[in-house]
Amino acid sequence: MTASVVILKPTGVLNAQTSKQLYQQVYGVLQQQARIILIDCEELEFVDSSGLGVLVRILKSTDQAGARLALCTLNEQFKTLLNLTDMEDMFEIFASQVHFRLSL
Repeated sequence: MTASVVILKPTGVLNAQTSKQLYQQVYGVLQQQARIILIDCEELEFVDSSGLGVLVRILKSTDQAGARLALCTLNEQFKTLLNLTDMEDMFEIFASQVHFRLSL
């Protein structure tokens, strides 16, 4: 049996203000015993350092809950931010939802 995947799709800018909402969404699905969370970044226009910090916090929370977190469809700015901060290896990153589903 394949575990169900919860897909979150934030939009716009991920910064100190907006990332709190994403964290609350993830926390909510973890409370419902979600085992796999995919954050599809296709509609994210920009991620700043605060947004990245919350993603690290989300990663730690999912690890502690025994869940899997993955990201997909990152834009060039987000990829560059992960590269510059040496964090690209911290996250499971996929080119698209299709690529992610092939990994299940």
